[in-house]
Amino acid sequence: MILFPVLIGVVGSIVFVALLYRLYARTDQNSRANAGFDPEWFENFSAFRYLPMRRLLSGTDDAFLQRQNLGANGSIRKFRAERRQLFRLYLQDLQADFRRLSFGAKQAILHATEDQSDHVETLLRLEWQFRKSIWRAHCQLFIHACGWQPADISGLIDVVQHFEFSLRETYLAQQQNS
Repeated sequence: MILFPVLIGVVGSIVFVALLYRLYARTDQNSRANAGFDPEWFENFSAFRYLPMRRLLSGTDDAFLQRQNLGANGSIRKFRAERRQLFRLYLQDLQADFRRLSFGAKQAILHATEDQSDHVETLLRLEWQFRKSIWRAHCQLFIHACGWQPADISGLIDVVQHFEFSLRETYLAQQQNS
């Protein structure tokens, strides 16, 4: 009888600590991303650097290796696992860059002299699309790990490109008004 409430208390405490840690990690991550945005970084940024992600999990290289009989089934599995690891690294960089871009867009909207309500709506829509695309990419990573089908992450890169172009448009409009 006494064991059940104690067990619930311990599990609840563990969940609370995990959520608290996640909140701290997200806050720390956001503060690092926010500190990284500056106009010089933005001038050098291009979403095109993420285009290789489209091929990493596409399956064309897997099919080529199988046609050439360049390895046993184990080496193809290892090749696919290495590709997923590279994809995850790209995904981490993409998320960090998107956070920087988002912070830059928010700063541009805040410092604008004219009404930017249409840009706020676009910003929110693009952030939501990005979050959905990230979840979709993680699901496709899982599916790829199971060996079921190649992943298509074109939508994720398209969202980042659209976000970048929208932010560049906002910055150009601000420079013309200055």
